[in-house]
Amino acid sequence: MRELASAVHAHGKPITAAVFPTPAIARRLVRQAWDEWPLDRVFPMLYHSFYLEDIDWIGDGVREGVAALASTPLTAGLYLPALEPAQLGEAVATARESGASGVSLFEMHGLTDEHLAALKEALAGTA
Repeated sequence: MRELASAVHAHGKPITAAVFPTPAIARRLVRQAWDEWPLDRVFPMLYHSFYLEDIDWIGDGVREGVAALASTPLTAGLYLPALEPAQLGEAVATARESGASGVSLFEMHGLTDEHLAALKEALAGTA
């Protein structure tokens, strides 16, 4: 990763990665040390349903990642198929209140008008 980041940065470009949800889980499951990588932004895949967790777990993961990263921005990756519109609003608010610089939704075709309305409402509360 260090060689790849160096090559990308040599061309004046930023480098990001979607990674396993927390530094501890990443190390344990797939030997990722993403909190040590020279990234410009990190997108941990905080897919709470994959770990049989509730939405509060997203906040726990954000806090762990932010604490481990020092100054690299963390954008919480949320798995849209596991979130009804009201839950999406709650997940966004939880991520932002826990220190995420933003959220990214992972899903190809499932974003509904109801999800967009929940996002708008959640983001209005953090403005």
